[in-house]
Amino acid sequence: MLDGVQPEEDVMARVPYVSRDELDSDGQTIYDRIREDRGVDEVGLQFRALLHSPLAAGYLTSLGASLRFQSSMPDDLKELAIILVAREWDSGIEWTGHSVAAARAGVSDEAIEGIRTGKAPGCLEGTQAAIARFVQQMTREKDVSDENFKAVHDVLGDRGVVDLTMTVSYYTALALAQIALRPEMGGGRVSTL
Repeated sequence: MLDGVQPEEDVMARVPYVSRDELDSDGQTIYDRIREDRGVDEVGLQFRALLHSPLAAGYLTSLGASLRFQSSMPDDLKELAIILVAREWDSGIEWTGHSVAAARAGVSDEAIEGIRTGKAPGCLEGTQAAIARFVQQMTREKDVSDENFKAVHDVLGDRGVVDLTMTVSYYTALALAQIALRPEMGGGRVSTL
């Protein structure tokens, strides 16, 4: 577990979770769209916390669905970027699901472990290292160097570099919401952050 990440049993949500029945008809439509976009039976706890503001939650989750399911980035690089953001923000919720998705997409166990233990970009090579630098520069330095932008752009092109930028932005927004609202992990694998 990383410093600053509380074990699941010590985390208590700061706002109650919204159920579908508590929403008006517009909110229920948003709730249903979140489920459908993600192909799940139930909306995750982190999104149920955000549903206190249904319209904003709907826009945010639609952006996330677009980036996850319609990105121009190859799945391995997209999932790599997501776990890099999870690592930067110590987001156990995002790490838990996306470290599994990254492995399924072809990111090596060594790369995932290196990211988890804070060794990226040094544990990565080529495009993966450039993606790691891009994520770290955005989140830590609030800038991306021309050299690193070019390295990523040369591989991903215009749309891909925009998809990467928006992926970092979206998962940062989720991580910040999780920091403020402290939703529970819910069922599933325990975070290894």
